[in-house]
Amino acid sequence: MARMLPGIDSVEQHQERLRDDPETYRPERCCHCGKGGMHRHGHYERNAPRGEGLAFSLGSLFIPRFYCPKCRGTSSRLPACLAPRRQYWWQAQQRVLERLISGRSVREVARGMWPSRRTVGRWWNWLQGQFDEYGLHLRSRFPELGRSVDWKAFWSLCFERMSLGEAMGWLDRAGVSVP
Repeated sequence: MARMLPGIDSVEQHQERLRDDPETYRPERCCHCGKGGMHRHGHYERNAPRGEGLAFSLGSLFIPRFYCPKCRGTSSRLPACLAPRRQYWWQAQQRVLERLISGRSVREVARGMWPSRRTVGRWWNWLQGQFDEYGLHLRSRFPELGRSVDWKAFWSLCFERMSLGEAMGWLDRAGVSVP
């Protein structure tokens, strides 16, 4: 089951979708046992991502939860604008990574932006370390990405074609674990 729901690129869209059509968040089947018939099971609150001063103004975000009566497991789906395991927007992460790909140092990027040097370094190591797996799956879906000579050129070409959030959404739908 895809953890990220495509087509929701902002918190405003997420809040509108929850208000107008919350059924779009319901998974077709359970991610644990594969059976259909998931029931609504409340929600959980998630902190708004850091950066750009929006976290304080947005407060908590509601993420709907669903219950499987067959295996008694619960699951949820996030809007595409939120990273499943990170507290920064995909857009913010992409801006940092693009600066690093262009040749700036970790220290220089961290000095000019809000994530710490350690966080910037972690993202840089993650991008390089996951290149083989992510590159394989993205090239199978987007063959034009195969024209890159190394991992930096690959991600540079990828970011010209799509956002980091879109790329991670494709990987999530392919069953690859994304941060």
